Amino acid sequence: MLLIRSLFKQVAKPVLAYSIGTSLYLLMLAVLYPSMMKTGLLEAKLKALPPEVLKAFQYDKVTGFDNVLDLLGGNYYGLIFQVIASLFLLSLAARLVARPIDNGELIVYLAAPITRNDYTIAVASVMGLASLLLVTLNGLVLMVADWWMSGITIDTAVLWRIQLNAALLLFAIGAFTLFVATLFDEERRAFSLAGSVLVLSIVLTILSGLSDRTEWLRYASIFSLFNTTELLQGTTDFGLHLSGLIAITLLFLMGAFIQFRRRSLSI
Repeated sequence: MLLIRSLFKQVAKPVLAYSIGTSLYLLMLAVLYPSMMKTGLLEAKLKALPPEVLKAFQYDKVTGFDNVLDLLGGNYYGLIFQVIASLFLLSLAARLVARPIDNGELIVYLAAPITRNDYTIAVASVMGLASLLLVTLNGLVLMVADWWMSGITIDTAVLWRIQLNAALLLFAIGAFTLFVATLFDEERRAFSLAGSVLVLSIVLTILSGLSDRTEWLRYASIFSLFNTTELLQGTTDFGLHLSGLIAITLLFLMGAFIQFRRRSLSI
């Protein structure tokens, strides 16, 4: 617990910045939602956009904007959340694993009565707690907005279904970035490889929306397991997506433990 507390202090500022920043953005959209619907300006602009663009940002013309979650599905929980999730967990893995390996700081930790497994567990716990803090604060802010403002109707069950799916997506990305961070001695190389894979996943998601012939590309991206359009419509793939994310998380965590235990470290 002391190690987890020490590591969390190292990343507390960026974790709070991401959590509070995204929550304030969600609150701003929730506050603006009633006036957007009254003017009809947003729907008019979206109707003018090509269907491929709307699909990339996970807007759905069928559901429209019956409630604020429909708006947030495209303005936050789509492409924007994919980018934020990637940057958030890349930065945590770099600060907690790749950078300490690169500058030799990790040797100091391991000189104390701390095993490599202890350190890996502590890092995974900190990344998990940071992810939970982000999605929980996001959800609580929206619940407060629902209670505080008139003209906003949020289905609590749907909201927390989205948050649960988002949390498991963050866990899976976090496990992947942790695994990659254990592969290299240089922070730059670890950051480049993990970042390239995540950027490729985002690009595949965008390309999959361009036409029916490229739709299969989304299944090569981890972000296909977090589709807010399907979550808002209540499709039956929810359990399958959660199971897939859990499996990915466990797979990369196991890989991180094995790789970190086997590798040699030097100052």
